[in-house]
Amino acid sequence: MVSLVMPVWNTKPSWLREAVASALAKDGCEIELIVVDDGSDEPAADLLRDLDDPRLDVVRVPHGGLCAARNAGIERARGEAIRFVDSDDVLEPGSTAKLLELSGPDGAISYGDTLVCDDDLRPQKTVGSTVQGDALAECMLGDFTVYITGMLLPRAVVEAVGGFDPSSFPNEDFDYVLRALERAPVRGGGFIASRYRRHHASITGRTSAAEVNTERALEKLFERRPDLRHSPLGRLALSRLDLRAATRMTQAGRPVSSVRYLGAAIRHSPRSAAREAIGVAAGLPRGVARRVIVARRGA
Repeated sequence: MVSLVMPVWNTKPSWLREAVASALAKDGCEIELIVVDDGSDEPAADLLRDLDDPRLDVVRVPHGGLCAARNAGIERARGEAIRFVDSDDVLEPGSTAKLLELSGPDGAISYGDTLVCDDDLRPQKTVGSTVQGDALAECMLGDFTVYITGMLLPRAVVEAVGGFDPSSFPNEDFDYVLRALERAPVRGGGFIASRYRRHHASITGRTSAAEVNTERALEKLFERRPDLRHSPLGRLALSRLDLRAATRMTQAGRPVSSVRYLGAAIRHSPRSAAREAIGVAAGLPRGVARRVIVARRGA
């Protein structure tokens, strides 16, 4: 059995019902859906009272945030594999069964692609990966672009990883996935597993805070794996993070902050970051860009 864990907090009722319906749809495998009501103003149980399905388990907990709600769902889960589901998204029909088959007997973390949509679930782009096997390095570098709702994790991996860390919010998924990838390989199927509804309240819009917590997640990884901290991979991961921040600062018209991040990127990984830094600097005022070029030559 696969346990689907869906935290809910003041989700639009129609979106919640759509998400629950997609999770409970016939999927080719045995499932249970654990809806964790994170202290919503209108109880989720009231919104779902007309759904008479023995696979649906609605539990209400005091408001503690997304991480605490997911952790409560994990504790209640009975399945041999766990999939995290968002209450404003939609699962693709048959995707859980495909992920279960893909995982195989060796306990790999299986994953599919995510179709990013607008408020009305009109497709905008597909986000996924082609990585197979050990994906820790790709994840550190930001190249394992898989949404956690498109993943299926064996229970053994979930138990080894532990719970979600509330201090990592937003971008708690990155920290959790890093810990999972330390323990198991991945196997991707190249199919759409979920539809992500992107709207004004979506966590993906909180870029600045997410970058801070991405760095924290990397630091936590380095604490667990000291061998990675000063390795070429570790330095490149920090450099990539600074380059992304520099790009965002350039686009926001904040050249001084951009130069600071570009300098940090070059210090972390001089050879790898220099060319990309020059590309980012091309969008800065001429005098500011010169400072980056000088720093690159010094490196």
